[in-house]
Amino acid sequence: FERGQEDTVNMEIDDIAPLRKMRLRIDGSGSRPDWFLDQVIMRNLTTEEVSVFTYEDWLSRTHGPKRTMICEMAAVVDEEMMVEPTTYIVQVKTSDTAGAGTDANVWIVIFGENGDTGTLALKECSKSNKFERKQVDTFRFSEILSMGELSKVRVWHDNSGPSPGWHLDFIDVKDEIMDKTFRFPCDRWLAKNDDDGQIMRELACANNDFLDLNEKTKYEICITTGETETKENAWIVLEGKKGRSKEFVMENSSKKKRFLRGNVDRFDFSSKNLGDIAGICLGHTPKDGKKVKGEVFWQVEEVVVTERELGNKYIFICNGLIPLSPKRDDFLTFECTKTIESFASKARSLVPVKYEIIVITGDEKGAGTDANVFITIYGVNGDSGRRQLRQKFRNLFEREQTDRFLLEMLDMGELQKVRMDQDNSGLSPGWLLDRVEVTNTANGVTTIFLCGKWLDLERADKQIARVLYPKY
Repeated sequence: FERGQEDTVNMEIDDIAPLRKMRLRIDGSGSRPDWFLDQVIMRNLTTEEVSVFTYEDWLSRTHGPKRTMICEMAAVVDEEMMVEPTTYIVQVKTSDTAGAGTDANVWIVIFGENGDTGTLALKECSKSNKFERKQVDTFRFSEILSMGELSKVRVWHDNSGPSPGWHLDFIDVKDEIMDKTFRFPCDRWLAKNDDDGQIMRELACANNDFLDLNEKTKYEICITTGETETKENAWIVLEGKKGRSKEFVMENSSKKKRFLRGNVDRFDFSSKNLGDIAGICLGHTPKDGKKVKGEVFWQVEEVVVTERELGNKYIFICNGLIPLSPKRDDFLTFECTKTIESFASKARSLVPVKYEIIVITGDEKGAGTDANVFITIYGVNGDSGRRQLRQKFRNLFEREQTDRFLLEMLDMGELQKVRMDQDNSGLSPGWLLDRVEVTNTANGVTTIFLCGKWLDLERADKQIARVLYPKY
């Protein structure tokens, strides 16, 4: 990273294409911590796709206008910017409850279809005394990359000041480029001595609640015909987790020719909401109920069903010959090959869930710790943020002891890993962690994470943080 120099690094990471943005940070160490970053060029060695990330500014506490050591850059692929810059207007409403206001410092992270914003401090605001009872405080973040449709916000405070407990009513986030406001209701305490003692909350976006999925839903059906085309009609029935649709006839006519070789035909129809589409029945019937002479087939390569309210896609790779028959019980059935869940649908599944966390300390001399212990849970829906494991009036994490905690978080989906760390405080901070068990109390699924290692700056590999993976 010397002046005018280009450095090449090879990294192997999960395939997360299409790339949208990059977050890059420096740690401010060394005798020359300041860095003027020009750009980062990323090349996928498999696909040869090139993404360019341009910054052209200082990463420094003392140089340049931004005085920051972390930056976000939009990916530019084939001269197209993958994420647009925008301005976020964040409005924070403190509840009208006795003692609702806080003197603590507050931060948020905004999550959406383009990832997350990183940590934003709710610091600069027109009011000198922020987060007072019944007050709305407005914060403006300009030149920030748009996260697109939003799913959740994470909000927390540092428990500082004479009365840090805070009752938050809601947060509104307006994306000025999209001209759209997203609401995140809370109506809970963020307080160590109120409610469940949490000072961090994740709030799901309420915009997604207005869809009434019990009403009729529109489905779009795209059918790809193979080598064998047909001049006759076809019909389809959708089989969903919540029910089965009526038969939908897809008509062919001499004016509007359908089902030609290699063509994709599109049809729309309404049905009661069927839930996730698991299967389809495809039939092939003669127009005007004519009799069928000999064996006649229509070759269907693929059917894609899109549920229009949420945009979920269900793909059926058929490669089947559908026999022409006037009978309604002559059809072929296909099971769903692949489901592509839309962002709106994923956002709807972010409901609050209580997780029971059981932490078992090892059985060796000095295994217990006096330090503060933190957990971060990672699942297919994201991560929990770093949460302290604490309880009143209990000496936690002692030798061979089992400690239980209940944390409310937005549903993580299937759990992928946990990160356990301690802050090295107290008289004997070293800790031998045996294992962690995390149970989603909504569905009863328990995931076990084995450790069996020290979190200790003095022993073994001198690590005080461990990433643990599930035991299957």
